[in-house]
Amino acid sequence: MSTIGFIGVGEIASAMVEGLSAGTAAEDGDGQGNRLRFVLSPRSAGRARHLADTIEAAEVAESNQDVVDRSDLIVLAVLPQQAADVLGSLDVPAEKTVVSAVAGMPTDELSALLAHGPAIVRIIPLPAVRERKGVTAMFPADRDVEALLDLLGGSVTADDETKFSTLSAVTATMSAHFAFLQTITAWLVDQGWDQSDADHFIRGQFVGLGTTLAETTEPIADLVAAHETPGGLNEQVNRDWMDETNRANLASALDGVFARVTGDA
Repeated sequence: MSTIGFIGVGEIASAMVEGLSAGTAAEDGDGQGNRLRFVLSPRSAGRARHLADTIEAAEVAESNQDVVDRSDLIVLAVLPQQAADVLGSLDVPAEKTVVSAVAGMPTDELSALLAHGPAIVRIIPLPAVRERKGVTAMFPADRDVEALLDLLGGSVTADDETKFSTLSAVTATMSAHFAFLQTITAWLVDQGWDQSDADHFIRGQFVGLGTTLAETTEPIADLVAAHETPGGLNEQVNRDWMDETNRANLASALDGVFARVTGDA
């Protein structure tokens, strides 16, 4: 049995614990989820207590150092501006592995805060890990961490930290995706539809596309072609809206995010 410690119990850490608990139970086939245990930092006490109350294998530690002492893998899930204070007060032995979900904080900065030089693996978990459907970016390769992420939907391992940062950059597109849907529903409202009916229809239209992404392995470029016909209406909107200028604008926005997460902005 492995014990996974969480320092910082915000939304993403909660999603990981819930997903791992469900994933472990599914693998066991007995509904007990007894292959993993979770030790939670007393930070974000409300969330930590809720997890401990609802997941039998989870408990709240006395302190962050207690999390370190009792865990095989330590997931660090605090804000970047909190990392120095949190790690500065901890004694993390060299034989431990720190799995960092701290956004935009490179390995060398984390290493400088860990006196004994434990292994560091960076990850970018997304909310979908709660449903075990999230694909998590990871660097560097680590078999134990990869096995853990397999329970949450799988992982993609970057060859180097720069490539890892490109995956970090594209996660910044999620609200823009919803803004795209918001713009479509606003157009329907302008045509006389009630907001609730417009939202309902667009949700139904796009939830099916999400299912297509989840259940197929076709290249995304092929999915574009599969959802339009030459001279058809989908091709018209794709051509008129996602033109070269808008594609360049999106690429430029991603360049800006990439510069920010790599500290070049």
